[in-house]
Amino acid sequence: MAVNVTANLVRLLAAKDKKILGGQEAVKSILIEVRAQILGELQGVTGDSYTAYHLRQNLDSIEGHLAQFESLAGRELGSLLDATWEGGADLLPEATKGSGLVLGYGHIPTSVLQTLKDYSFHKISNLTADAFGRIRGELSLGILGQKSPQQVMSAIAGSLDSPGVFKSIEERAWVITGTEMGRTFSQATQTGMAQATQSVPDLKKQWWHAGHPKQPRKNHLALHGQVQPVDKPFLLGSLSIMHPRDPKAPASEVIRCGCDHVPYMDVWGRDKLPIFNERGEVIAQRGQRTGLEEPLVGKFEQGQIKPKAGKGT
Repeated sequence: MAVNVTANLVRLLAAKDKKILGGQEAVKSILIEVRAQILGELQGVTGDSYTAYHLRQNLDSIEGHLAQFESLAGRELGSLLDATWEGGADLLPEATKGSGLVLGYGHIPTSVLQTLKDYSFHKISNLTADAFGRIRGELSLGILGQKSPQQVMSAIAGSLDSPGVFKSIEERAWVITGTEMGRTFSQATQTGMAQATQSVPDLKKQWWHAGHPKQPRKNHLALHGQVQPVDKPFLLGSLSIMHPRDPKAPASEVIRCGCDHVPYMDVWGRDKLPIFNERGEVIAQRGQRTGLEEPLVGKFEQGQIKPKAGKGT
């Protein structure tokens, strides 16, 4: 065919990944500003110990700053999810543009999008509540004389010896933003493909492993290239999942997952599937699996890229 659908998919998914990274940076910048405001409050404490008066003052102010983060981050994430939903819905029509494929559907319903937004906002709210609880705990230790104001601030802000409360919160905000943007993209892609099968019954879906240079999930690597009917789950052993970051999948299969699922038709040919590193360079290729190939995880183990311990994709 004149249209290289695989090349179009690669381009569109790269744009999606860039958008997710930008979203993560945006939420992080909001948290950095709130962190600076809270540390400014803590630096106003003079002397070697806290008093109950200081505790009440600090807690009221900190609660206000964290409420501001929750509001701003929620608003930002809502806009990000709108954009990624649109990108996921457009994946099939944009990838096949000019191919002559008649999809026979317009806009996909957004009722699921609102549910995804509510779920994401709940996660941000839980994150904020946890941050306040941990900060309150550190301030209470100051009141009890177990920590000096300087030690309390270090525990909250972080130091060379300890990451502190905000480092942990920042990492969680980063993961929440990336996971929920990716989940929204995949859900919109799945919804769009499901609608398209009404006019294109031969349409299928294919799993693409993300290929990020982190410690890979071996079962996600094994799924790379698997083709299934649009309305059927991807299968590997006991794992049954409709798409990457499926809300029904266990958290162990979702957190930090960067995989994608894409439209697939036999008439497009068995193109080799590219696997990328974080710079967009192809590090491996794999077509539809037969079950006889060398495990792709060997590409990582042989040093072509260096996996980072503790990170899954």
